[in-house]
Amino acid sequence: MTPSPDPTPLCIPYAQATPHQICLALAYTMVALSEQFPTLSFAAWADALLQLKPDLWLEGDAVSIDDENLQHLTQRLADSPELPELDPPISPDRAAYVFKRLFNYQDEAQEALPDIAANPRAYGSRVFTLVTNLALGNSVVDELFHATHRGPQGRASTVAPALARATVHEQVRELRRARGEMGYTG
Repeated sequence: MTPSPDPTPLCIPYAQATPHQICLALAYTMVALSEQFPTLSFAAWADALLQLKPDLWLEGDAVSIDDENLQHLTQRLADSPELPELDPPISPDRAAYVFKRLFNYQDEAQEALPDIAANPRAYGSRVFTLVTNLALGNSVVDELFHATHRGPQGRASTVAPALARATVHEQVRELRRARGEMGYTG
């Protein structure tokens, strides 16, 4: 009867690994990262592992590499020329423009709240929801706008933007109450 392999993990340097152990380590990494790199060739995987030369962990018949080396391998594989070109990211100027527009839509919607308040039921539910959702704003848009813009914030307005933003939740709550929306009556 053959004794069972020692279950205690053992770390060995890549240079001391047998070809069989290196093949098992390659199989381990291909399984672990298959969803991230489904189109890479076997040669690309083998080259990346050979360039990295990570320590191998042996546990019985299983061979693996540690998380830190798996992360380094991921970075090497991500630089593979076999991967398709991704669309270039949006330029910072264009992103800043989009954030400013979205931020300004909030100001415009807040300026429209008094018009809606004059006759809350005159507007259909879609228009009402669109305007109130825009007026309430979006914390991600606010964060990105402030990260990309220095100086004056928002458009010229008859109401101070900071005051309008501070009171918008109460204004929208009052409009919903005036419309008789469920949860806002009383």
